[in-house]
Amino acid sequence: MAVAIRLAGADDADIALQLDPSAQISPHRASWLRRAFAGEHGRVARLAYLDGEPAGLAVVGWFFSNPFLDLIVTADRLQRRGVASALLDEIERAHADQKLFVSTNLSNDVMRALLPARGYLPAGQVDHLDPGDPELFFVRLPG
Repeated sequence: MAVAIRLAGADDADIALQLDPSAQISPHRASWLRRAFAGEHGRVARLAYLDGEPAGLAVVGWFFSNPFLDLIVTADRLQRRGVASALLDEIERAHADQKLFVSTNLSNDVMRALLPARGYLPAGQVDHLDPGDPELFFVRLPG
């Protein structure tokens, strides 16, 4: 099974909406995803394909002039097949000479385990975004 990744644009938003379960139930998330895929605020979107089938997406924006992984999603039925890892590999290569920030909820055990294993360091916490589920920030330093 080969994962292929390509840059995406506004014309790919419908694919993204199908991949992201939150966008299917939240008009706000769907609107944000459409704007992100259109490049709003300098965001860059990528789509991942597993054996030719849309399998995941990632959106990189900016955080205090540093790249920030706004969103990474793998289609539910295609998880645990290396899609998210391939997307992260691509994003880390694209920003190897910069600090790369990412955040995840405290409740997201998978990301909380994955990020330190990939060399990300804790960078802080924001409370009250999601009640009872703090947002944890991580950074991957250049080099």
